[in-house]
Amino acid sequence: MNVVAAGSLRQVCPVGPQGRCEYESLGSFEDKSGNVGNVEVVRCLHCGIGITTPPLADVAFLYEGRESQDFQPRTSGLAHRIKTVAFRRQARALLKDAGIHPARVLDFGCGSGLFTRCLDEVLGVGAVTGSDFHADPPFDLADGRYVPMDRLGELKETFDLVLAMHVLEHDDDASGLLDRIARMARPGGVIVIEVPNIDCVWAALIGKSWDAWYLPFHRTHFSKTSLEGLVRRSGLELVRTIDVCVPTMGRTLANALRARNSLVFLLAGILLHPIQWLGEKLCGRPSAIRVVARRN
Repeated sequence: MNVVAAGSLRQVCPVGPQGRCEYESLGSFEDKSGNVGNVEVVRCLHCGIGITTPPLADVAFLYEGRESQDFQPRTSGLAHRIKTVAFRRQARALLKDAGIHPARVLDFGCGSGLFTRCLDEVLGVGAVTGSDFHADPPFDLADGRYVPMDRLGELKETFDLVLAMHVLEHDDDASGLLDRIARMARPGGVIVIEVPNIDCVWAALIGKSWDAWYLPFHRTHFSKTSLEGLVRRSGLELVRTIDVCVPTMGRTLANALRARNSLVFLLAGILLHPIQWLGEKLCGRPSAIRVVARRN
């Protein structure tokens, strides 16, 4: 076992001795941005959190032009209909997990805005605001409600429900980012966080082609223990933790074949999803973890 010196990666560990993480290396990973060079992931021996190194002081340059896979590409025809149906279904499930019917929702880190728009349609148009660090709205929110992150301070403590869906993993300072997200909820408001699960069964079986090994874009890699520990340390009330099966097989297959993601892989992911769901259910090692928390 190669134990890595903590150095500048000294994180608070919810279960480790002296409350500090102690790391081992998971090896070198390909730079999928073309801007950083190969990176390494190290993982705490105690809480299971993973960290992408070297650290980046600011990750904004990785997302210029909205060209990363975090921004759903503009689609039409069958692909667009499939994504819309899937996102509406996901929106209903998320509201059920949150346990409220909110009047005001913030989708923090809304990406392309397609899920934001679908959630807004489920709730009633005008209920959901999308936000990201770009000044201009994404295509799917061009005629809807969008506020850049640098203007969110004006809306602090006004939202009944704040979503951070696959957002926390994109920052080296996940604790600081969670604090920013939580401040947007009103007292008593609900925060829903979802992140990839580093302990996913497919990460073990498929290896570095697994969709969530999206480096260097993914900076922090959460286990259930490390995510719950982060939420509790932030002062939020942890309401529940939910296993989520995120449809990742299409992009994982594209990664394995070193091919560009396309409608073919989207359809392949749909066909493989029942197998993915069953595998995660049997192993108890889901592809994603969803935490529902409440601001006191």
